[in-house]
Amino acid sequence: MGKRGWLVLGVLTALAGCQGPSHLDPTLNPPGITEPIPGPLATTAFLDPRVMANPTNPTTLDNAPPPITGGTLFVTHAGDTAIVSDPDRDRIVVVDLVAGSVSGIASLPPGAQPFRAVEDADHNVHVVLRGTGDIFSFAPSAVASGERHHVCAMPRGIAFDADADSLVVACRSGSLVTLGTDGTVRSTVQVEPDLRDVVITNGRLFVSTFRSAQLIQLDRVSGAVVNTSHPDTAPSFGGGFFEDSPRGGMGGSPQGFSPSVAWRTVVVPGTGIPSTAQTIAAVHQRASDTAVEPQPGGYGGGGGGSGCGQSSIVQSAVTFYFPDGTHSDGASIPGATLPVDIAFSRDGSRVTIVAAANESGQQAVQTFDANSIALGSGAGCVPAEMPTAPDGTALNIANPIAAAYDGAGRLLVQQREPSALVFLGRTILLGGESRFDTGHAVFHANSGAFIACASCHPEGGDDGRVWSFDGIGPRRTPALHGDLRGTEPFHWDGDMTDLHVLVHQVFTSRMSGPELSGTQVDVLGNWLDAIPAPIHEPGVDTNAVSRGQDLFYGDAACSSCHTGALMTNNATLDVGTGGRFQVPSLIGVSYRTPLMHDGACPTLRARLTDVTCSGGEHHGHTEHLTPAQINDMLAFLNTL
Repeated sequence: MGKRGWLVLGVLTALAGCQGPSHLDPTLNPPGITEPIPGPLATTAFLDPRVMANPTNPTTLDNAPPPITGGTLFVTHAGDTAIVSDPDRDRIVVVDLVAGSVSGIASLPPGAQPFRAVEDADHNVHVVLRGTGDIFSFAPSAVASGERHHVCAMPRGIAFDADADSLVVACRSGSLVTLGTDGTVRSTVQVEPDLRDVVITNGRLFVSTFRSAQLIQLDRVSGAVVNTSHPDTAPSFGGGFFEDSPRGGMGGSPQGFSPSVAWRTVVVPGTGIPSTAQTIAAVHQRASDTAVEPQPGGYGGGGGGSGCGQSSIVQSAVTFYFPDGTHSDGASIPGATLPVDIAFSRDGSRVTIVAAANESGQQAVQTFDANSIALGSGAGCVPAEMPTAPDGTALNIANPIAAAYDGAGRLLVQQREPSALVFLGRTILLGGESRFDTGHAVFHANSGAFIACASCHPEGGDDGRVWSFDGIGPRRTPALHGDLRGTEPFHWDGDMTDLHVLVHQVFTSRMSGPELSGTQVDVLGNWLDAIPAPIHEPGVDTNAVSRGQDLFYGDAACSSCHTGALMTNNATLDVGTGGRFQVPSLIGVSYRTPLMHDGACPTLRARLTDVTCSGGEHHGHTEHLTPAQINDMLAFLNTL
């Protein structure tokens, strides 16, 4: 098995209270490891039944629900109170787990989108409000009396630093903000854009990135980067558990998968691992590195169930990061699509994964033995347990978005629609209006082939990947935030005339999804148009922003193509980058690196200075700008 395999097993054995590796026969597969499950399930098996119930009269909401983020359920240290963030209804619900009832509700401003939560030493709770850029702080017994404190434009992760009695917040812009528990900002350091979660363990500070799935260790004082890790590139998901296994991959041929989109990163709890040496776990996606077939079933559904029932180009995995700097190979999660949350039992022996795309409830909540999942490799399959009631009856929890364990060891699952908390076969309805929207449901649903629109466009944005398409070439995933309709034709080559063509060709054909009616496609378009564009912090140097704007619309001649409210003329042009491609919108461009159709420009600065990736004089007139003018242009582009 190799040194790493025994190290992983040894650490997690202590965590799970199981026998150590000396009791295993290294010539056999580890206990609990099985062959891949057969074939993909029937198309539409994972769709919310309401999507197909009335195709001629789908549901569309004027106040569209936001994209799914996951990880919105928190249980206090005492284990008797659940804090439910409800971004669909802009409220926080406190649930008394002993009484089994709602004990308090805080209504928040429209678009607040409550997200991650943390508890401080005084047992006050602090919840990130992604949409308003605040922290909402309250005592669980008086949630309605909580107070908001502004942090940054787009806060995401939060952690409590017990040594400094402070809160540390990660922002999408790359800012890491430290606050007192009273909301007073103490310091801000810049790391890199797209930060996600904050983890503090054993006196060490870590932040994760969303799209690139990195785990970055920072100096606690200066904020300087100490080390950067990321999940390994995996071999074929259909391969064997050990490196020398003869089993093949998709279709019997080798296929690599690189890490992407880390939805949730947490500290593994439990007395099995000493508090001075805690392990970190991340649930994330992995995406195919080999050429994708732009044909029916090309994105999923034609792989014969390889990779633990994952036959798509985007698959789910969990990686463990150990205190000695090593990490696990990343176990494949069977049948899970859109793995938006991970939760551990308080002793660390059980781990639960929530797959939000499995909206019907099938395989949407899966629990594993933590020892087996940490030992698993990118090619291994670990059998899952589905949630059950005390009498052993299987629970089919539809529309799950988060999970947590309480002090009694019970698994709690947050259900999005209708809003509810489910545990031990009991459902606590949390109230609030229905937020079912057909467009939202289609976008997040497992099409039937273990892939959803949100797999490549997480949270309505993009996965930051450059895909290789057989017969077409490299293509960068476009972001969808801001208005989408109005920028037709779609795809870099402009080969999709409108949303109806795109849905038929991509969702129905390539993703093996059901055929949608014209009205269903229209309401999907309504929901996509409602995805908010990124929010920016005010420019530090407003004069630089103004000068950059003048250059953009003047000497640099960018506005000859990037014009209007959506910053595009929708033309298909040759700008010296190897062919004719669609002029993309520049809304949120600073969050869409790498740039160009093939991702050749890694940064905005490279786009303005590197003629080898940008097309040079054929692509605006930026090659003659001075360094100072480049900085001004960047200041302006960072506000779009």
